[in-house]
Amino acid sequence: MNFFGWIGQRFIESLLYIIDFTYFFTHSLSVWQVQRNVFNKAVYSSLLGQLIFTGVDAIAMISFLAVMAGIGITSQLIYIMHAITGASDLTAILARIVVSELGPVITGVILVGRSCSAIAVDLGNTKVRGEIEPLEYMGIDVDDYFVVPRIVCMIISQVTLALYFSIITILCGVFFSAYIYNFSAQESLTQLLNTMDIDIVIVFMLKNLFFGLIIGAMACFHGLLVENSPTQVPQQMQRAVVRGLVFLFLADGYFSLFTL
Repeated sequence: MNFFGWIGQRFIESLLYIIDFTYFFTHSLSVWQVQRNVFNKAVYSSLLGQLIFTGVDAIAMISFLAVMAGIGITSQLIYIMHAITGASDLTAILARIVVSELGPVITGVILVGRSCSAIAVDLGNTKVRGEIEPLEYMGIDVDDYFVVPRIVCMIISQVTLALYFSIITILCGVFFSAYIYNFSAQESLTQLLNTMDIDIVIVFMLKNLFFGLIIGAMACFHGLLVENSPTQVPQQMQRAVVRGLVFLFLADGYFSLFTL
């Protein structure tokens, strides 16, 4: 096969993959009824357990990385910008970089590496053990019980953890810089709050909602692609992580391009 034939084949495979993936999560979300499923005991238990694992258990790691990012990145940014620009420009740049970029992306990468891989392995092992077919025979929808709760929890976790990360990063960076470089932390935080207009909040929410949707759907999609062989579980887990990161950065680039 020549080079152009290989390129064409890869393009067609990628296009078919995107179509299959898009149909998977749109179909799963379209058939899910909130009023019927949230108060279902089995679905609620699955939703709560997944939320604890995806969101609550990740707080320690997010906190550590947020503190390190605040000291190592935000403080350096504050020092450099104090030397070359005014305070109003500094707070605008902080809001742009930390809130709009750093918080969502780092949180997304953590969730891909930690939760996306775990969900793919969990669903893959569930299929290998043959536990999904009996549920379908009992009339339990796979989307209701396995897919949508995980996607919803991933969206909630992405939004809340990204917000938490951004707050901790900014606070640590500002207070550390105020102590080292001797300026008013209260004044900088006040200016930062005044800089946070509705556009930044909307972009932050939309970006994190989309990131959570991509990560959760990617994990479930590849987990359910496992058939009967245990060797397929690590293969699909690896694909979920790699493609989750690819889609994450593509989505971030898309938002950055259209919010300049």
